[in-house]
Amino acid sequence: MNIKVITILILTSFGMSQFSDVEVSLDLRQISQEYHFLLDDFKEEIISYFENTVFSENDLNFEIPIKIDIIIQNISKSGEPSIKAQFFASNYIDLNLYSKSCHFPYDRGNTINHSSYFNPLGSLLDYFAYIFMANELDKYSSLEGNFFFSMAEKISIDGKDSNYSSGWSDRWKKVKRISENSYFRKFRYHWYQLKYHIETPSEESEMAIPKLMIEIENDIYYLKEFFPNDRNVFLFLKIYAKSLAQVLGELEMYDALLMLMDYDVDNKKIYLEATE
Repeated sequence: MNIKVITILILTSFGMSQFSDVEVSLDLRQISQEYHFLLDDFKEEIISYFENTVFSENDLNFEIPIKIDIIIQNISKSGEPSIKAQFFASNYIDLNLYSKSCHFPYDRGNTINHSSYFNPLGSLLDYFAYIFMANELDKYSSLEGNFFFSMAEKISIDGKDSNYSSGWSDRWKKVKRISENSYFRKFRYHWYQLKYHIETPSEESEMAIPKLMIEIENDIYYLKEFFPNDRNVFLFLKIYAKSLAQVLGELEMYDALLMLMDYDVDNKKIYLEATE
């Protein structure tokens, strides 16, 4: 199937959730046992929020798997009940999001609401959702995730100006770093396209592959020059180093492999073997 057709199907399908296989874990070791009952429904509420919320009016039906580990650090019952926590979210593949200093009001039995207005907990979950959706869209079209990155950025700005501003400045910087690394975003897109065309040969693929080879070599060069320490890049390379080395070796892209050897030193041996 043409990759453009895949994109159209994703943009027009109905009746499927944007997140699936949502897994949430709670670490309550820092909380007194007497407060544990307050969080009896917390995991299920977050799972339900991700699986049932329509995060986009365009009904982008990705079915993105997501895992969220939450460390509860403090529960305050003076005044408005609130929680301080750390969140670690992952799509199991190529994007991890860590957020410390998360602070939000929470009372057992209250529903997490999705709204265009800032809500400390709901907006935190929206922030994660929009970044994962942007990351997913970038796989199908170059820099197509810009809209959702801007949504996450807007939430961060609102959060910085709210009564629960803790951590939102760091979250704003995080989404800016991800969205502004256009070289990595293009590299991901070009890599997924190259894999697709190699695995589904056609006349279109024969024309596309030489162009993608040039794009990928350029992407690696710019990543090496301008983003030498981006954690998300190295997470991606950790996952795909073997298949990337195999494909680049088969295509005799030795200059690209040499650049990767210098850039991604943890996987240098894998790239070196592909040049032999």
